[in-house]
Amino acid sequence: MDLLDLPSLKDFPVRNGVHLLCDPKPFEKLYEIVRTKEDRILSDEQVLLLPDGTGLWNAKEWSIRSHSAGRLVHALSRRGGDLRILDVGCGNGWLSALLQRNGHRVLGIDAFTTELEQAARVFRHGPVFARADLFTSPLPEHSFDAVLFAASIQYFADPIAAIQRARHLLAPGGEVHVMDSILYSSKAGTLAAVERSRAYYQDIGVPGMTDQYHAHELDTIRSAGNSRILAAPSGMDRTLARFGRTVSPFTHVVVADH
Repeated sequence: MDLLDLPSLKDFPVRNGVHLLCDPKPFEKLYEIVRTKEDRILSDEQVLLLPDGTGLWNAKEWSIRSHSAGRLVHALSRRGGDLRILDVGCGNGWLSALLQRNGHRVLGIDAFTTELEQAARVFRHGPVFARADLFTSPLPEHSFDAVLFAASIQYFADPIAAIQRARHLLAPGGEVHVMDSILYSSKAGTLAAVERSRAYYQDIGVPGMTDQYHAHELDTIRSAGNSRILAAPSGMDRTLARFGRTVSPFTHVVVADH
């Protein structure tokens, strides 16, 4: 399957290198305000270097994401090369491009047009990028060997519905990867995270974003299907942090197609 031959791409317009499979959503404006306030909209030169975030204010976060990206590449390599991958919430496209450089065919989708256009500009000979909605855009079912939610599952109010939709897009033997997001171990932890988010977005002047950012429990993600955990925070993390080790708060869950 050549991703550029998909009817869902060929039948829709292209602007600035981005295939437009859905109309802009109100979320996009809120998200851009937040990304700007958090200094997360990077220059083309910075995006090209990712996941090397040396010099960025959140360099430690990029160190963590570099490690998790390596873990993902290794996990996918065990299934062979030339996989067809859907990267849900691809943002500026750095992970899509990394996977493409490792021999895979990647379709990166997102709701944020600005970063999608940057991705298409920076990685012009790389993956295919589209503004698309996971639920309503005409993405081809039973076509992808892997669907990724990398730092994006928190933007779905119903993670089970999102993962089940992703599973419908998988080819036989495919996998859904949920990674680079904090997944909480209890209901209490989840509710506390919701309140922290509410206070944070109120504090930075974007209260409307509270309804767009969701905290999820690990057990909820795992209930979406046959799953296994590739990585998770451990009881040793605080000890490691005291010795200067960078530790990840993220969990990497893999959900099989059936």
